[in-house]
Amino acid sequence: MAGSSMSELRAPIFNGSNYDFWRIKMCTIFKSHKLWDLVENGYEQSVKKEEEEDLTAAQKLVVEDSIAKDAKALGLIQNAVSDDIFPRIALKESTKEAWEIL
Repeated sequence: MAGSSMSELRAPIFNGSNYDFWRIKMCTIFKSHKLWDLVENGYEQSVKKEEEEDLTAAQKLVVEDSIAKDAKALGLIQNAVSDDIFPRIALKESTKEAWEIL
């Protein structure tokens, strides 16, 4: 198919019904972006803001990468729920928290 790409999977919108189907589709999307482990297990931001100055450049990159991946996965979830469902997760700051609510 000309012009189609498997690299971007469209997230289905969860409106409160058919959760089991929505979950299966979302798991596939997260796995395709290498984010499923983060969704399932979360991540520990073991470094406090004031301690960041003591990190090596490599350690800072790991922390920044974890934060960016979590934001990407959280954004996928936020965009994959209806306006009626969104308030349930609106104040969640991590993917794992939002996923567990749903």
